[in-house]
Amino acid sequence: MTLAETIYQKSLSLPPEKAREVLDFIDFIKDRPGVTEAVSDRGAAKRRSLLEVFEEAGLIGCQETDKQLSTTYKAQLDF
Repeated sequence: MTLAETIYQKSLSLPPEKAREVLDFIDFIKDRPGVTEAVSDRGAAKRRSLLEVFEEAGLIGCQETDKQLSTTYKAQLDF
């Protein structure tokens, strides 16, 4: 039995008000930062690396420069 099926089976025995609390808790957990969505592939959660998240957001790139970026990065990035 998968984890989702176990949660479902156990939830069947709860009174409606307790089942609502469980549902609210699940929504609370899903809305927290860093929580990934489950995928349909055998119920496993797909975890993406920080690099993948940054690439998707367009935060990874490169720039050619001969300058020392640790001291001139604002000028190089037109900050």
